[in-house]
Amino acid sequence: MSEADYGYDCLRLRAARETQGLTVAEIAAAAGLSERAVSFYLAGTRRPRAPVLPRLARALGLTEPLDLCDLRDGERIVHLRVRVGKSRAQIAAALGWHPDTYRGWELTGRAEEKMRGEPARQSDPDRPDRGRWAPAPFFDRDVLRRGAMVDGDWRPPVYGPYQYGNPHHFTAFEVPAERLRQALQRTCEDREAQLGELLRG
Repeated sequence: MSEADYGYDCLRLRAARETQGLTVAEIAAAAGLSERAVSFYLAGTRRPRAPVLPRLARALGLTEPLDLCDLRDGERIVHLRVRVGKSRAQIAAALGWHPDTYRGWELTGRAEEKMRGEPARQSDPDRPDRGRWAPAPFFDRDVLRRGAMVDGDWRPPVYGPYQYGNPHHFTAFEVPAERLRQALQRTCEDREAQLGELLRG
């Protein structure tokens, strides 16, 4: 599955390399990559996959992998994932979601239905939903609306079932709730803008 666009900027990689005075061979050795791969990343002919970007950043002495990305339009969910160097499958597993559900959430900011990675077991063979993915027993509170208050605490806006109080949503990306909320909002706004352009076209 191809990597979603996350604004990797080869010019930032080149600038960091010049600042540190490193050769291609030194970067490759420190990041555990081939010299050819590093050359492609420097030239901008290839984009590092999620697990590679943090390794490149560390090799260049950067503490924040997203310093190698153009974030002028703000962080999206994909940025949070790439920052920690995890694939879509790894994040989906950490959240307990089906990979397709996570992919949709990362691309649109919405997940209508959280699923677990095993087919539903239906006792009635005539049921039309037989064989579909079974919804996970996912939430311990009702789904909340934008800006809702729970026990006096504001909760971030979400789309679809969500288990508040489940730390996996924040620890999977290693960010506080507010940063995740902002990334979700930006992801939704981008998706809505893309749909608007398609309708106008």
